[in-house]
Amino acid sequence: MSKINILTSENRFSAAPHLYGLFFEDINRAADGGLYSEMLRNRSFEDSIPPERCVVSDDLTTFTTPLGWSDQFNNGEGMTSWLNDLPATPIPAWYTDNASISLDTSDTLNPKRLCSLKAEFSSNGTVKNTGFRGLPLKKDKKYMFYMFAKADETPAKLNIAIASASGDVYDESDFIVESGEYKRYDCTFTAVRDDNNACLVIKAPESSTVNFGFTSLMPADTYKGHGMRIDLMEMLAGTNSKFLRFPGGCIVEGFTYETAMRFPNTIGPVWERPSHLLMWHYRTTNGIGFHEYLQICEDLDLEPMYVINCGLTCQSRRGELFEGEELEAILEESLDAIEYAIGDVSTPMGKKRSEAGHPAPFKMTYIEIGNENYGPDYFVRYKKFYDVLKARYPEIIFISNTHTELQGLPTEIADEHYYNTPDFFAENVYKYDNYDRKGPEIFVGEYAVNQGTKPGTIRNALCEAIFLTGVENNQDIVTLTAYAPLFENVDYRAWGPNLIVFDNHRTYGIPTYHVLSMLAANNSGNIIRSLVDTPKRYRDASGLPGIMAAKSGMTFRNAKLNGEPASITREIQGSFKCEDDEYVSVTDPDTRKSFYRPGTEAVCDMVFAAFGDKPHKSYDFEVEVKSQPDNSVTIAVWCYEPLSYFKIDETTKDKWDIRTVRCCRWTISDSASNVWEGNFIRRISLAGDKETDIDIEKFNTFKVITREDGFDCYINEELVHNVDLPHHPGISASAYLENDVITLKIVNITSKPDNVEISFDTPVKPDYEVQLLTAADPDAANSLDEPSAVSPVTTVMTGASQNFTYHAPAYSLSVIKLKV
Repeated sequence: MSKINILTSENRFSAAPHLYGLFFEDINRAADGGLYSEMLRNRSFEDSIPPERCVVSDDLTTFTTPLGWSDQFNNGEGMTSWLNDLPATPIPAWYTDNASISLDTSDTLNPKRLCSLKAEFSSNGTVKNTGFRGLPLKKDKKYMFYMFAKADETPAKLNIAIASASGDVYDESDFIVESGEYKRYDCTFTAVRDDNNACLVIKAPESSTVNFGFTSLMPADTYKGHGMRIDLMEMLAGTNSKFLRFPGGCIVEGFTYETAMRFPNTIGPVWERPSHLLMWHYRTTNGIGFHEYLQICEDLDLEPMYVINCGLTCQSRRGELFEGEELEAILEESLDAIEYAIGDVSTPMGKKRSEAGHPAPFKMTYIEIGNENYGPDYFVRYKKFYDVLKARYPEIIFISNTHTELQGLPTEIADEHYYNTPDFFAENVYKYDNYDRKGPEIFVGEYAVNQGTKPGTIRNALCEAIFLTGVENNQDIVTLTAYAPLFENVDYRAWGPNLIVFDNHRTYGIPTYHVLSMLAANNSGNIIRSLVDTPKRYRDASGLPGIMAAKSGMTFRNAKLNGEPASITREIQGSFKCEDDEYVSVTDPDTRKSFYRPGTEAVCDMVFAAFGDKPHKSYDFEVEVKSQPDNSVTIAVWCYEPLSYFKIDETTKDKWDIRTVRCCRWTISDSASNVWEGNFIRRISLAGDKETDIDIEKFNTFKVITREDGFDCYINEELVHNVDLPHHPGISASAYLENDVITLKIVNITSKPDNVEISFDTPVKPDYEVQLLTAADPDAANSLDEPSAVSPVTTVMTGASQNFTYHAPAYSLSVIKLKV
């Protein structure tokens, strides 16, 4: 039984007005064919054109950038996993019957277009577009089509129709396409029945040649008439969010100069916006551009948070640096973007906004300088952009990608990102309790449980909820949060999990969606003191024992698991070579460099071996090891590789990888010993440094004995560390007071209900309201077929008093409202 003592007399601070927000990045085809209700895929015909300066493999499956980063391409179709028996075609989404199509790069609609589609029709030949796994049509609904086209030498008769996959025509329109210059041709279709697998068919009754410069098909009904898909916008509204971070994410940076996000390419008529290949394996036509993001914010009453490129492409993908005049141009574009948003119509950019249909200024509340950038290259650019932008627009709040205040730089808000296991989030409920209140505010700009378990479950959502109650109890410093990513088209998944999932006609929110909706809807008033007394919960740790070396030359022998001789069963990042029953570490220099930008030095352990063929919770492992003074010894405890976004590709999901393997690590040098946890880039200390007095160049016996709540480390039979596993509270809570209403949020992450004893320092009325999110199975999740399997229920209860017991179900989030 847990206890919560609520002290209404201790008003700690006001709730942060924008604590819960949204982060939109065009990933998983979230924009075209998703939130942006364009129905034609590859509407500009440019998907199969590779990025500039990139080399495409002979089989068209991959491309490689000038600095050596590679990605899947598949002739513009994107990831291999997206193909799923998709019929082959030279131009993605476009198919022919009794006609031929090709890309014409010499005759384009305008200088911003890379090509047109040249269609050579035989009599009654057809060209069709299958959309994003079909066009979704609803009976009696209208759909607006337009195309820019021109005939070759003589006018061409065309019949444009929406039709079933088998050819049944639902509605059609006839055109005479003239020769000469490109002209725009429009029509409106009405669907005569529901069909989620329809297509657009262009038919020529007579032989002819036509160049298509750009095409579009969108439903007439969109959210507030602004081009966004209604059900997805309603889902966004249902999160009760307060801001929108856009347009990314890694797509802001791009992976080359040409693929970086540039403001001028995101405004103006959509057919004049250049397309470009995104980080996430497909080309965008930028239908959702800067203006559209601002309109979304206005329509949903969200504060805009614009992420600008500050002269860096993605540093994790062997990035390139903008210098000199090009860097100055990007800075000027940032100023132009802000002016476009909030400038008067008398300004050049304000005039462009007015011409786009919005004379009144939008809002611009936050600017983030860069995305996930770091290091000296970022610090120089951050300061340059901050100084100029802040001087021009002092009212805007600026966000840094990292703790730039540690470099002596002005920092208003620092952005922290966390993608990790459920345990990580639950165990970090108190993370911000001891942050320096004299430092900058914190924006938890991206976070999600995406490793260690089945994605998108109630348990994951509740572990995130525990973390967020900790955030809510620290809103004097953590003022902004955003789950990531936001959207997933199920047919084009590149990352998971994602908050809102959809196909071309259905949608649902994962359990985290409902957690956030509940928390955000009840984040107002004053945070009051809530004292929680609850048992500790240790993680359920299991895995293989292992050994690591930082470089070649470490030697081990006589490895034993539970007293029996143990042999190596897995090796990654190098190997151990056997010489007379002794195993010597050998690094792999090529692999060592593969995860890093050229010219930088790798910093992670690079020779790794594990022992045993099945994971153990409790085991004894010992091994004799000798090394060199500059080559430390690491004994790995409970090695495992969690489910991870790195493992979306079925061909790699069972292969251990140095980037993702998790374990507790006991590291010993000739003078010090310490224990920490993590993978190759994240480290959490579990035991402080202890001095050692061993000759590391001679064989020493290292032993680890694991137990339910931790493990013990011995050197030559002498205990060196007694390590407790990280743990988290069984329940967590946060409490608010506003207008004599107490709002109490309780998370129970355990498998058993908890009769929580709740006490107040003031009387409360007996009737109270409870909004409850729970499921009996911790792996319970929602789906397109069962979108509300895990969703909240609101009830009115009675029996509250100054001291009463609340039954918190297993695996639950409760939002309780009581009146003083």
